[in-house]
Amino acid sequence: MQRMTGIDPMFLYSETPSTPMEVAYTCVFDPSTSPEGYAFAMVHDVLEERLPKLKPFRKRLIETPLGLDHPRWVDDPEFDLDNHLHRDALPAPGGEVELRELAAEVMGRALTPGQPPWEMHVIEGLRDGKIGLIAKLHHAAIDGVSGVQLMAQLLDVTPDVPAPIVGKEPWRPPALPSGARMLTQAVPQLLTSPLRALRAAREVGRTAFRMAFHSGDGGTDSVSIPVGAPAQFCAPITARRSLSFAEANLTDVLALKDHLGVTLNDVVLAACSGAMRSYLSDHDQETTESLVAVVPVSLRHDSEGDALGNRLSAMFIPLGSDQEEPLDRLDSVVTACDSAKVQERSVGYGDMASAVSDAILPAVAGPALRLGAQLGAVRRLRPANVVISNVPGPRFPMYFAGMRMEEVYPIGPVVEGVGLNITVQTYLDSLFIGLNACPKVVPDVESLARAIVLELGNLMRDASSSRPRVREPQLVNEDVPRKSSVPKHTAPTPKALVTTVGSHQTRHRVTSATR
Repeated sequence: MQRMTGIDPMFLYSETPSTPMEVAYTCVFDPSTSPEGYAFAMVHDVLEERLPKLKPFRKRLIETPLGLDHPRWVDDPEFDLDNHLHRDALPAPGGEVELRELAAEVMGRALTPGQPPWEMHVIEGLRDGKIGLIAKLHHAAIDGVSGVQLMAQLLDVTPDVPAPIVGKEPWRPPALPSGARMLTQAVPQLLTSPLRALRAAREVGRTAFRMAFHSGDGGTDSVSIPVGAPAQFCAPITARRSLSFAEANLTDVLALKDHLGVTLNDVVLAACSGAMRSYLSDHDQETTESLVAVVPVSLRHDSEGDALGNRLSAMFIPLGSDQEEPLDRLDSVVTACDSAKVQERSVGYGDMASAVSDAILPAVAGPALRLGAQLGAVRRLRPANVVISNVPGPRFPMYFAGMRMEEVYPIGPVVEGVGLNITVQTYLDSLFIGLNACPKVVPDVESLARAIVLELGNLMRDASSSRPRVREPQLVNEDVPRKSSVPKHTAPTPKALVTTVGSHQTRHRVTSATR
């Protein structure tokens, strides 16, 4: 048994029927690259062969009796792949809209309790003979970086499917632990809970001291407190979901960020800022206050790899959406990110959050968080308007059961009080953008997705007349590649940027659906 630690349990305790804490990918594959073509049985066999490497796929959560300690991850002796792998067909005409409608339906319902928290849908009937795939997992099991690691273990770098291992020992997990055994394991944790409480109090004290020192340092900005964001996108959330996907040319975006001397994450945040400003303006809403984004930050070390759970902190970034010009919004984002990165590095909120989460008993944490959700506590405090994540993906093609992956749209969860999630994934030469929203909060998510791509074009247009800058990144976003893995690009001349945008070389597509 593996005890849940850090912030992982909070993803369980904080979810409600209208806000399941689940992440997903919607992918499109080309079966013509498979030597044997597409067959659902082949997909089933490949996934079954990979299961030993996919750590979360055969583990389920067992709650501790009386809520005396956090749940345990255990091997599920009743695991059946057919309970998780589903075969679906799209209605005619089998286009992107129909695929997004199915993805919205999948995101609108919670995972089946009492079994490993994931499901996968193989989608047939797509136009041009393509095959779709929707994979959904609980956020308690993975974060953005470990999700990419998990995908790497599921997919191949060539269309050749490795031969199955002959003579492999069958998987024989132990029986589920009894209630008595769970209590036996919980009692030592209960006895040591005062020590964890002291550790949490010490971490809170250290964090408070670092905040005071950071705030009093004349060379840094003051500490920001995540409350009081504008009211937009903060309405009560229902269980329905509205999805929209878009694609932009990654080569152009990387050239833009190199020319301006900023990071990819800066460009993504600035594009989202301008898009949300345009959306609010088009829907006759106020734009005079800057919107605020929650930006996850990875604390995962390379040695942790695909370990279960989350290694996260978060930055709260004012997006400068009150600025009229694209480059002014970008400058505002760059300044805010620099300040937040220094603050995160100096204060270290992630360690404090993990220590506090580990110290609170489920019997207390669960009811308190659910009561807070019922009372709309987060919505009243308004820490942010949107969650924006940036997931690094490979620049080379990946294959599943011999089929080449052509598109991969990430979908992040919508949380109580923040009705919009924008997640971006790089893959090959594309920037894939996935928007997940409650339609009551964002009734026209398609126009918002379209506006992000248009705003990237606006940034390129205005950057053509700007002077290149030199700026070193200070901290990596949850989902931005480390320096060693960032590909090198030569910054284009302003004329090259004008040519790229003027000739409409920036590839983009936008689709949406609500279920």
